[in-house]
Amino acid sequence: MYVITAKNVSKKYITGNRKNILFNDLSLHVHEGEIVFISGQYGSGRTTLLKMIAAMTPPNHGTIKVFGKDLLTIEKRSDWRLKYIGFLTSEDCLIPYLTAKQHLLMGQEEDDPDYNLFDEEAQYILSMLEISSKKLTEYPEELTKVDRLKITIARILMSNPRLLLLDELTMGMNEEEHYELMNLLVNYVRRQRLTLIITGDTDIGHFYDRKLKLDNGKLIEMNDPEHRILH
Repeated sequence: MYVITAKNVSKKYITGNRKNILFNDLSLHVHEGEIVFISGQYGSGRTTLLKMIAAMTPPNHGTIKVFGKDLLTIEKRSDWRLKYIGFLTSEDCLIPYLTAKQHLLMGQEEDDPDYNLFDEEAQYILSMLEISSKKLTEYPEELTKVDRLKITIARILMSNPRLLLLDELTMGMNEEEHYELMNLLVNYVRRQRLTLIITGDTDIGHFYDRKLKLDNGKLIEMNDPEHRILH
């Protein structure tokens, strides 16, 4: 089953009096449970591609279907996105006055009959991302950048997304931090059979099923010895 099907997609934008073509006749298929890494130079369109898949910006031409749904036909896109997709950049989105655990249980009342289920789910996700119990009561300013990002990821995972789109997630991290975070995240994704697309400049470790590269508005299959352009 394809989670993502993009066919003949074009994307243009205007800068002053100049029309720029970001994508021209781009196509992409991603299977359920695949982990895909997309590289490309700055300005190649990695972020725009993820935003199109997340129904945050439409293509000028072509179609994009996610879970079989043509994104142009979705009326309440933000509701649909919250239900199916986790979108994250390298910036954490934490609230300064909430502890790590409070971020995950935000909106849940302790007298709610299902509170214990949410609490168990939070504990499981936190353990998978190797966030110690000591850090659960700490505030964002007391945590390292990597731990803040782990909490942000855990918060997104609490909504049970089926597709994760991570844009430049490990930007600014050293090689050890990059490897540690990706190893934990990929293990979780594999266990839950989620689909993951991550963009970045650096490919560390053997975490991905497929490696693609955006170049001159086209996606190139880097796993293919001939570096085939996707159509």
